[in-house]
Order: sequence, then structure tokens, then C-alpha cells
Amino acid sequence: MILHLGIEDIEPCNWVAWVFELPGCYARGTTREQALTLVPAAVDELLERLSAADFKVASIHSPFNYSIDEEFRAIPDTSDYLVNAFFINDTIPLAPADIVYANRLLDMNRGDLLTATSGLSGAVLDRPIAGEVQKTIRGIIRHIGTAEWWYWDRLGFAFQREECPFDIAELLPKVRDYTLQRLPELIGTTLMTERCGEKWSPRKVLRRAIWHERVHTLQIIRYLKNHF
Repeated sequence: MILHLGIEDIEPCNWVAWVFELPGCYARGTTREQALTLVPAAVDELLERLSAADFKVASIHSPFNYSIDEEFRAIPDTSDYLVNAFFINDTIPLAPADIVYANRLLDMNRGDLLTATSGLSGAVLDRPIAGEVQKTIRGIIRHIGTAEWWYWDRLGFAFQREECPFDIAELLPKVRDYTLQRLPELIGTTLMTERCGEKWSPRKVLRRAIWHERVHTLQIIRYLKNHF
């Protein structure tokens, strides 16, 4: 079957190739060509993870070919915010099968994050990491939770920011419970919003939420392996 791709330079030297049939499935590279080269491995890895969790995506079957359907270059707005991709695929309303898939993958990603970080001492969580934007592992974990809240804010559906707990042990489950509650309510909707020059939809929120937690969990695992 043909898997359809969208590719964007989400940040400088950070290209992401998205697999539309598998929301949140991505390959990253420092160049466009590297990201595209890594797509087959990214698909294989995700399908293996889902298979290990006894979950099968009924519409996906090998062998795979790949088609680049859309390409997007990030645009800085007047406040230096980088406007990321809104693909035509993002306009497709969510279906019940998308919610079942998202629930399973979000649960798997959260399990991997907790496995990687549970039992870490405060000293490890708060040890400064040279060059890391979020400063520490605790900062990265907090960023995972606040970013998921932020995605809902882009749709105009987030709860008040003041209600976000500072403690990561409270923040992560509160935001995730909210995500799991709200996603089914968006089945079939054609809602689209625009914030800071960037367009958002339920499908875009879903793919970004799945991707974001996974990419930062792998980042934390690398830090723990290489710096601690």
C-alpha cells in the first residue's frame, strides 16, 4: 500500500516527515532527505510497538510505498514564532477509529515516559543539562504536559492556564485526562482555528500530541544514557 507523507522544517535543522495514515508517526532528520530516508524505519518501529501491545491498525498492510503529498516550510510571524505546517490531511474530521488508535498510542507513550523517569531522584531530575532549552529532565517532563495543554488552547478548548499544576506528578495526568475526555467530543467536527498565524484542527492536535510526548521521551532516555 501507499503511505502518504507530509514534510516540514519544524525548526531550523529539524525536519519532520509525517505519515498521515498513522497519526503521530514521524521521522526526524537534520535535512529533508535524512528525514525521508528514516520514514520506513519509523513506520516499522511504530507498527512493532503497536503489535507488541496487541493492537492492529486494520487499514495498514505491507509492503509499503511512500508518496510525498505535501511539503511545508516554517514561517516566522512578527513575534518570531515559527508557524508550523497545517496539511490538507489535518482538515479531515476525526473518526471513531482515530480515537481508539490515539488512546492506545497515547497510553503507550505515557507508559514509556513513566518507565524512563519513575524512581529518578530529585538530584537527577533537577541536574542542569548543558544546551538543553528546558534546562533539566524535570523541565522536559513539565514541557510535555504544558505543550499538550497548549495544543488544546490553540483550538480554544483548554482549561484555564492557572489550573495547570506546577508539580509534574499532578500536571501530566490532569492534562492527559482532559485530552482523553475531549478527543471523542471532536469526532466528525470540521473545526479549524488560527492562532499566531498558524492553523489548527482536531487532527493536527492529535498528531502533534502523540509526536511531542514521544520525541521528548526519547530525548530523556538519551540524556539518561549519555549524561547521567
